[in-house]
Amino acid sequence: MHRIRTSAGVWILAVMLMDSLGTGRGIVWAADAPWIARGRHGMVAADSELASRAGLEMLQAGGNAIDAAVATSFALAVTRPYSTGLGGGGFMIARFADGKIVVQDFREAAPAGALADMFAKAKAANPSGPSPSEFGHLAVAVPGLVAGRCQALAQWGTLPLDQVLAPAMQLAIAGYALDEDFVRAAKEADEAYTGHPALKQSCRYVYRTYLGDGRMPKAGDKLRQPALAKLLEGIVQDGPDFFYKGPVAQAIAAEMHKHGGIISETDLATYEPRLREPLKTRYRDCSLILMPSPSSGGVALAETLNILEALKYADVARRDPVAATHLQLEAMKHAFADRARHLGDTDFTKAPIERLISHDYAAQLAAKIQTDRTIKIEEYGLPAPPDDAGTSHFCVVDSKGNVVVSTETINTSFGSLAAIEEWGLVLNNEMDDFTADPGKPNAFGLVQSSHNAVAPGKRPLSSMCPTIVMKGNEPYLMLGASGGPRIISSVLNVLLGVVDGNLSLEEAILKPRPHHQWSPDSVFFDSPPNKELADGLAQRGHKLAEKRRTGIVQAIQLIPDAWVGAADPRKGGKPAGY
Repeated sequence: MHRIRTSAGVWILAVMLMDSLGTGRGIVWAADAPWIARGRHGMVAADSELASRAGLEMLQAGGNAIDAAVATSFALAVTRPYSTGLGGGGFMIARFADGKIVVQDFREAAPAGALADMFAKAKAANPSGPSPSEFGHLAVAVPGLVAGRCQALAQWGTLPLDQVLAPAMQLAIAGYALDEDFVRAAKEADEAYTGHPALKQSCRYVYRTYLGDGRMPKAGDKLRQPALAKLLEGIVQDGPDFFYKGPVAQAIAAEMHKHGGIISETDLATYEPRLREPLKTRYRDCSLILMPSPSSGGVALAETLNILEALKYADVARRDPVAATHLQLEAMKHAFADRARHLGDTDFTKAPIERLISHDYAAQLAAKIQTDRTIKIEEYGLPAPPDDAGTSHFCVVDSKGNVVVSTETINTSFGSLAAIEEWGLVLNNEMDDFTADPGKPNAFGLVQSSHNAVAPGKRPLSSMCPTIVMKGNEPYLMLGASGGPRIISSVLNVLLGVVDGNLSLEEAILKPRPHHQWSPDSVFFDSPPNKELADGLAQRGHKLAEKRRTGIVQAIQLIPDAWVGAADPRKGGKPAGY
């Protein structure tokens, strides 16, 4: 019998249910929401229940957190093709029980033929056409996911590739029932096809396979992807070379040549994941392990938390929630202003990262924040030198205490809409994460500097924010999110709820999430704020947007005697533990 605290703060007795063999698998706590799971031995929290189960299958087979992460990722490629997939890329942070940290960057890269002004020229040549950095073949960056996941399994995993990819292959062959989030994403993608009918021919595979030739799928419809299953089988047989140096690379290059894209077989053959040094910071009694460049998430989260600590945010939050939200928004504005002005792929450009994440700099910014009003928009962040919505996140923990946090993406819903029909491969539109058209916002409304300009081999700036929170020498909270720039604020909101608000993970995820990214100068909530909060923010000079925007958080928290996994109910995922 075990004493468990519910989200309502009530202690209940929970019984560990034994299976027929008496192994202790399958722990059930009666008070949990369906998107919450608990387990003593291992946990996977993904935004697709089927992907969580794929990862759990590896843990129960004796695999480690890396094995489970790779299985989860490939299953997500099948079940969330609008958010991620083999045509995308991402980041992974793994902390092993012995203290070793691995930070892996398998972010997509610009092709060798990429030019800083190519999107402006393409738009000028076809002013009435779709945005060339968002839709179609020119928007595609060299995919990194297959290389990254295969490298991770080969170097740090324990199970063979065929076993790890088996759940994804089964899902692709046998099919699965679509859920409401898939239907939502299909309707979003259909808007692009409706606005630009020519895409129905140049990007036909996505329109036919996922949008039913315009008839639109319904929840419960079954989706089978035999071409994608064939691609997965090729990877099992020949490893990543099947994708980067074999028939898939040839098919990608041919498709690009046919439709005005610029990825070549050489671009694919020379792609490699990169190992990075972790970004580390402290917040109150916690230490954080964060993703460095080309992710902006780690820098922005660290800067925001440092400012809030300087402002004694935790004390303010206990006394006055409205004042605390004001401080949180002001801190976010500083961080996003610095993101816009200074950050890019540090393999190509210098950025004052050490200063941006320093407590001294945070104290300077905190001193500029007024408790009763906002300041002029140009006063946020460090002044620039004078010379100058499809994503998926998951978390894994295994029985030995190894943990993985990983965020992967094809950028917006169904990426570029371009695909390789023969292999069922949907391609990213990650080139839009560069400063595609200087001075103009990208698909997520972010304005960025020349530090993030397009260049051959460069990796575009990302908002992905995989995060490990440590207490002492133990992983305490693993989390991350999807949702463009709302990734950073969503991680921040849940982290503050758990660490400062003493909320359960369930309560922290359900709590309303304010978001401000400096430009546009608007506060976005995922649900309508109450009148007291709305009035209090408006009185301080904040402009509250009517649109509702949010990120989707997956997280795992360590509690006494168990791990708690959460898959944000806003997307319909479900964790799996044992």
